[in-house]
Amino acid sequence: MNFIKSTWSRFKSLFQQGLTPRQLSLSITVAIVVSLFPIFGISTIVLTALAVKYKLNLPIMIVLSYVVEPIKAFLFIPFINIGETLFGTEHTLLTFKAIKASYHFSFWNTLNSLSYELVCGIVGWALTIIPTSIFFYFLLKELLKLFVKDSKSTT
Repeated sequence: MNFIKSTWSRFKSLFQQGLTPRQLSLSITVAIVVSLFPIFGISTIVLTALAVKYKLNLPIMIVLSYVVEPIKAFLFIPFINIGETLFGTEHTLLTFKAIKASYHFSFWNTLNSLSYELVCGIVGWALTIIPTSIFFYFLLKELLKLFVKDSKSTT
């Protein structure tokens, strides 16, 4: 039982790291937004750069990145379809498995051969995830104000 309590307290301190509810909610929201970006293999680098620059909680961002990765797999093709609908083109017949196999073969060849689909995916991502994340950020910030005791200002 002591093991569970000590593990929980370590996890809790890692999660808080003296950050304000604003910084915590921004860390969580940025991690989800970047992790759902429809290009594989860039989220850890981007999250690290953003965490260092804006003093966000990198451990929670990396953990969320790994948690959100399976969701990215489910949303990848719908993002492409949203972009293709916006551009008025036919929907691609690519599957997630085919795109993933292409990434495993060669990252740069995938970017070259699937560039239109990736642009459509980025547009679909921007139209859905960015507005949703703005709402999620403000909601999460208010919820965290209730749960996180903050000695700093909660701007």
